[in-house]
Amino acid sequence: MVPHDQPVLGISKKNFVDLLEFAEDKLEMERVLAVFDKSRINPTEGFPRTLRYVGFRPYAIDEHPEGLPSDKYFIMSYKV
Repeated sequence: MVPHDQPVLGISKKNFVDLLEFAEDKLEMERVLAVFDKSRINPTEGFPRTLRYVGFRPYAIDEHPEGLPSDKYFIMSYKV
């Protein structure tokens, strides 16, 4: 879950890339999800917009994981 007030400039690009590499190499993940409270963010601004530049894509509404309903959460996915 990404906090709604996460400052875009407060995140180190290197640390973020390290996190994605850790998910792939150490945790052997195939996909990383960024989950936002839909009522508190604009999907086209701020952190969601920044994530698009590194390859995150909006998750299809009909593919939302159980427990994360599409009416409450905006989800972005990154395939590692």
